[in-house]
Amino acid sequence: MFQAVFASLRLAFALVCVGLGLILGAQWLGFIPDSRLAEEAARRKFCETVAIASIDDIRQHRWSKLNSTLESLVRQNDTLLSSGLRTETGTLQAATKHHRICWKKSGSSDEAKTANASNPKLANTASHDDVLFLSDDPAPTELVPNWVEPTVSASQEATAELDGDIIRLDIPITVQDRTWGNLEFTFKSNLSGPLGNLLDHGILRLLIFFTVIGMGSYSFLMMRILGVFSRTQVVPERVRQALDTLAEGLLVLDKDGKIVLANDNFLDTNGFEPEELQDRLAGDLPWVFGNGEKTTKEAELPWTQAISQRKSVVGEILRLTGRDGIHRVFSVNAGPIGEDEKQKGALVTFQDVTHVEKHRLELENMLSMLRLSKDEIQKKNQELEVLATRDALTGCLNRRAFFERMEEMLTDYRSAGRPLSCFMVDIDHFKSVNDTYGHHAGDEVLRKVSKVLRDLHEENQVVCRYGGEEFCVMLPGHDLDEAMVQSERTRLAIMNIRLEDPESLRLTASLGVSELKFGAADVQSLINQADSCLYVAKRGGRNQSVPFDPDRVDVLGEIESQPQEVADPDLVSLPFHAVTALVSALAYRDPATAEHSRRVANLCVQAADGLVCQRDIYVLEIAALLHDIGKIGVPDDVLHKPGPLTDEEWKVMRRHNTIGLDMVAGTFHCPELERIIRAHHAISDRGETDRNLKLDELPMEACILTIADTYDSIVSDHAYRQGRPHSTAALELQRCAGKQFDAELVNHFLTKIEADVKESAMGVPTTTGISFAVPKPTALKIGQQIERIAEAMDEQNITELRDLARDLCDIADASYLTPIVDSARQIEEAASNGENVEWITLLRQTQRLLDLCRATQNAHLIEVEQEDDKVEEELFQS
Repeated sequence: MFQAVFASLRLAFALVCVGLGLILGAQWLGFIPDSRLAEEAARRKFCETVAIASIDDIRQHRWSKLNSTLESLVRQNDTLLSSGLRTETGTLQAATKHHRICWKKSGSSDEAKTANASNPKLANTASHDDVLFLSDDPAPTELVPNWVEPTVSASQEATAELDGDIIRLDIPITVQDRTWGNLEFTFKSNLSGPLGNLLDHGILRLLIFFTVIGMGSYSFLMMRILGVFSRTQVVPERVRQALDTLAEGLLVLDKDGKIVLANDNFLDTNGFEPEELQDRLAGDLPWVFGNGEKTTKEAELPWTQAISQRKSVVGEILRLTGRDGIHRVFSVNAGPIGEDEKQKGALVTFQDVTHVEKHRLELENMLSMLRLSKDEIQKKNQELEVLATRDALTGCLNRRAFFERMEEMLTDYRSAGRPLSCFMVDIDHFKSVNDTYGHHAGDEVLRKVSKVLRDLHEENQVVCRYGGEEFCVMLPGHDLDEAMVQSERTRLAIMNIRLEDPESLRLTASLGVSELKFGAADVQSLINQADSCLYVAKRGGRNQSVPFDPDRVDVLGEIESQPQEVADPDLVSLPFHAVTALVSALAYRDPATAEHSRRVANLCVQAADGLVCQRDIYVLEIAALLHDIGKIGVPDDVLHKPGPLTDEEWKVMRRHNTIGLDMVAGTFHCPELERIIRAHHAISDRGETDRNLKLDELPMEACILTIADTYDSIVSDHAYRQGRPHSTAALELQRCAGKQFDAELVNHFLTKIEADVKESAMGVPTTTGISFAVPKPTALKIGQQIERIAEAMDEQNITELRDLARDLCDIADASYLTPIVDSARQIEEAASNGENVEWITLLRQTQRLLDLCRATQNAHLIEVEQEDDKVEEELFQS
């Protein structure tokens, strides 16, 4: 670039010099007018005019006026230095200031001295002038200008300068055809400097203007011309024609990336004109990059690499938007031009591969669609697999997938001799959650519990929703102790669950744990062992983990051992499991009646204390549980009718007495039980059937049952009314005492329950409200021990009482009934004192133990709800 600029300046300077020579030659030949001649003619005419105007003053000898006129002319004309009127004899008749100095010529001093010596008159005149103007100390009355002021050392030189700068004109004055004198004028010459005598001001300005403008114009023109010549040298015309014959688009770029040449194929394909691409950066073309933005990325352009890195770039794909707005795809090849040290640019070819790229994109779209279809199919398959193997509500494995996975795992772990454990989880009081808060809250509880189980165990263990509110977790590689740790960890995590709605709900769970080492033949056997432990945990008070113990297999319920001895043959006809089955059936039809029967049984046991023996209390308790069992056969529209019954409906309702007696007689074959229930129904229907019935002829147990039934009906809530307080019920019983109820039994009944009513009102738990969940064989054994302990206490047989307390302690300890165990041990320790025993204390302790044992009889009535849950679970699994 610098070389081209310097060459342009040299050519411009040469052209300017040629022009200057032509201008000067034209002036020398006269083709350009000389301004000096015009100025000389103007001055001469001016002087002649002044001379003509001065003739009249000369004739009249008005020298002062003439002198004033000359002074005025000098002041008005800047180039006029001085003027004077000189006679023929050389005398100045009138003159302006400094005229003598301005008119005197160089070298005239010596001549003047010679002339003065020969002519005294002139000498006097000259002497006067010399003294006045040329002395070394001029007179102070006349100030001499600096440019004519003589000096001792430079007087001769100054006179010479004055001759060069002063133009002298003298106009002869003729008066009466006789030369009178001359009118003298001195003008300041405009020519100064070394060329002042050769050039006038006009031609000098022309030369300066031509030099300045010419240098600029010629330099710009030469730069343009040199640029065109340079590109013509890079791409000669024959090469240009050859490049236009190529089937590919082609660009020739200089070292800055500017377009030097674009062949016809590139122009026609993209719709550009050659002029709009000339000297344009190739990177400024409307390239379209992968992100869709029309911005130049110099680092990604192939010709940039070819120019800067001196290497060829092959097969680069670029997209260019043509003038028609169509995006075309080009395969770009770029290579450097020139030697290594002197980069001259790059040669870039563009092969239009738009149709190939289009086919490629279509193929990619098809492949993408296939991949999407494949992914969608895989996703659907995964969803189907989840639906087939996972529980929709909790996300845990369902039973089928769980057993498929665990069968293989059990075989592998058994053959490898590695431990394998599992534990069952059951949410406590789950049915109450559904009944109290709704099934949506129950679903949320299941989701929360399942999330806890999956977060704790799903990474390394297997979690299954076994059914309803039960879950099973398989623990590979865990022995029983490690499984118990995991079980307790799970139980505590469930206790920490908090729900947004309801916020007050707190959850607990019962867990049973077992291990493969206890002889489980398959997965189902292992789960059954854990399930048995789970029910032991629930009977033991819930919210605990119970491990499997083969020494307590009967307690766990796998083998129900038969009692070796029965205290009374009649008790054999009152199997407690049969009572439970009937109460369960009643609870399924009418839960309110089943709950009413349980409360009546508790009241009967409490009221019969001290009136009948323990065996009769047991029979009375069974009679109270089954006194309304006949309602199983009453139609639902009558049984659950919220309003009053009609006469026809009452007839249907009264049939339940007969139905109940038939069911009891056919099931238990116990005349004493039948007699109590029959007498109770007779008392209840006394107003309608047998008004001559005498109360003293009825069994005491039946009278107690009737009083307890009436009391609970008064204080309990019903669909048609709310329950009444204890005081109202007491007044009603006392009002009917002696008529419908035995008066003494009414007073005894109210006395027995009064203490419990007060304690219950104060929030103190009572023995009537206590119930323990125990297995059926255990309940039967405890029921047998109740009668034996009562008989031993009546006979004051201290040895038998101690043995019975020890046996009862073992039975209760097997079922984790801690309160009974503690009470039995206290009796055993008190009875061990022999003759020093305190019978009053022992009697109180025995009464407390009997109350706790009777509480076990309520267990299966409470488990009625659990039986309903089992039915719902079976329906859910089906």
